[in-house]
Amino acid sequence: MIFVPNRKLGLILGFAFLLLLLAATVLGVVQLARATMSVWIILWVLLPVIGVPLSFLVSYRIYGLLSARYRLHREGFYLTWGFAYEQIPITEIHSVELASANHENLAPEIGFRWPGCVVGHLDTENSAPIEFFATRNSEGIVLLICDERVLAISPPNPQEFQKYFVDTVRMGSLDSIAAVSQRPDFIFARMWSDDRARLLVLSGIAISLLLFGYLALRASTLPSSVPFGFDALGNPDPYAPPGRLLLLPMIGVFCWFLDLLTGTWLYRRNEDRPFAYAIWGAAIIVGGLLWGAALHLLAVV
Repeated sequence: MIFVPNRKLGLILGFAFLLLLLAATVLGVVQLARATMSVWIILWVLLPVIGVPLSFLVSYRIYGLLSARYRLHREGFYLTWGFAYEQIPITEIHSVELASANHENLAPEIGFRWPGCVVGHLDTENSAPIEFFATRNSEGIVLLICDERVLAISPPNPQEFQKYFVDTVRMGSLDSIAAVSQRPDFIFARMWSDDRARLLVLSGIAISLLLFGYLALRASTLPSSVPFGFDALGNPDPYAPPGRLLLLPMIGVFCWFLDLLTGTWLYRRNEDRPFAYAIWGAAIIVGGLLWGAALHLLAVV
């Protein structure tokens, strides 16, 4: 039987947070495009620098909610939540308990979450660590007690889930399944151990960050307006505040984020890894082109 958690509150808040972060990012970019060099430019830079990564994190949490499924069969329990996947043989689940019976205010201590999206870890002194894949608090959480860990989930009807588990155990398992526990970090761990992937990813972000540092050092020596393009005859035009030059490395960072996510998605399958390498390499090419554009514009100042 498949159980889908109640995701309405988590999705509403998630999309609201995402819109706020995107609005802050757009505000920073717009202000940066017309700002002069002052203390305010730090704020306009920080808004997109912080807003873009957080937007990706919130987007992943939303994706986790949209894909959230619990499946309970005679052979085992299955969980899908974003890139996280659990496959637990029924014989390894010692019991299923309602969190409200023995716990109050049960919530993860580690993890990025909001009401309606309760994901993270809780280390306990007297029992196994608890990992949360839920959309409710203690009153709607069911604890799957396994050998060395506990999964906290939130089926739509905890009592019905608990009863179905008891009935499933009584029927007995027909087939044995292997225990599988996959998390998003296993992909990044594999990438980090791959010398080629690590070099491409780090080089892509390093090029944009070096350009950002270079332009920041040159900012104090620049005039009040600098060229930010060329007309059809090759003459510098239009002129803009020097802060607009900082948009170039920010474009590079944004492209690197997109390439990182797309490449990571492809990297999961061995046959698609050459495409992942190519996409990560594209971030290096984009960074090089932005360096060339910045140096060419500064050469005519």
